Amino acid sequence: MTEPTVMTLPIDQIRYVKELQPRIDVSDATIEQYRTALDKLPPVVVARGSILVDGYHRWQAHLREGAGFIDVVDLGNLTDDEIFREAVVRNAAHGRQLSLTDKRKIAERSYEKMAPATAVAELAEWLAVDERTVQRWTKDARAAQKEARQAQAWDLWLDCLTQEQIAERLGEKQPTISRWVDMQKNKLSELHIPGATDEKPWGNVQHFDVWSFPTTGRESGGQQSYFGAVPPQVMENLLWFFTEPGQTVVDLFAGSGTTVDVAKAMGRRVWAADIRGDHYSPHLPIHQHDATTGWPADAPRKADLVFLDPPYWRQAAGRYSTEPNELAEMDLAAFYAAWRSVTKTAMEHTDRVAYIISPTQNDDGTVTDHATDMLRPFIDEGWRVERRIIVPYSTQQATGQQVTWARENRRMLKLYRDLVVLAP
Repeated sequence: MTEPTVMTLPIDQIRYVKELQPRIDVSDATIEQYRTALDKLPPVVVARGSILVDGYHRWQAHLREGAGFIDVVDLGNLTDDEIFREAVVRNAAHGRQLSLTDKRKIAERSYEKMAPATAVAELAEWLAVDERTVQRWTKDARAAQKEARQAQAWDLWLDCLTQEQIAERLGEKQPTISRWVDMQKNKLSELHIPGATDEKPWGNVQHFDVWSFPTTGRESGGQQSYFGAVPPQVMENLLWFFTEPGQTVVDLFAGSGTTVDVAKAMGRRVWAADIRGDHYSPHLPIHQHDATTGWPADAPRKADLVFLDPPYWRQAAGRYSTEPNELAEMDLAAFYAAWRSVTKTAMEHTDRVAYIISPTQNDDGTVTDHATDMLRPFIDEGWRVERRIIVPYSTQQATGQQVTWARENRRMLKLYRDLVVLAP
């Protein structure tokens, strides 16, 4: 490969970027030696016009001699990674070569950014050492990378990717992915009690059919500031009682992603969707799908539990989106018609459905009891209620003015959601 043309730059235009240089220590003696023979030194190497790639000692010799200009060759518009690689290769092959300490640090730093299958051989070539030496230097890095990739493979499996898809994503062979996933599956037999501590061995587990929690557990899943977010403790208990580790949960109204966070933490596979996709939690694998249009094409064909948390009719008007088929923007008849469509699809792909809904407080003090109205599509298909659980809100849902109105008018205010679990 022909070197670029030599040109001359003002010495003060050379830019030294420490993060792009492989050398840890420098040699003052080498700089002093070079000062006596500036006209015999080869050009320094730069990239992107002025960033130093190779020739630190030559550059410093020119500076100490008070030279105004220096000869350079410019490798062009290289990326930072390409600059670092060029610096390593050139410093390992000529001039004052990198020390073994330098080379080891480079191997440790670079390994995790490289493809595992070729990293050792590439580093050996870069650093002008044998592969056995690189293997010794990167032993800890290779172990850490393997552990991280195993964790990544498990996370993707919990996201409902197939082993073949995971292998392609990670650049590994499918049998390797299978072995890693099986290793984690074997650990699922270990009892996981949500929220358990030494002081509180049963954690957040509820033992009655009224699930009351002192707080929403903001740190445990999703974004609890999101309107209508289900407290993570509710999902923890739902999954604890009605699923097993390794089983698959599908959430078609995922919102901010509480189900995703909790399910994966409890070793359940989870596939989640929302009419606006990952708009509220872009860091989570929430697919974009309108639940009223049928079962998602890329969702698992069979789920062990389908969880449905639809917008609460007019309680949620204007809170979510203006997308077509947004349930929160429908009148009650259209809301129930859309619900029937959603449940029909869900019943075709699972043997257990859970939905959570709050009654609507009407202006005259009565309520529209959605929980019972929304049972009808299931009853029509011969399904039965396994449990109906009362979930009080963990914070007061009425203003002081509303409480005063209720007292003066002998009315009751709603303070709970219904969680209904059904099976054929």
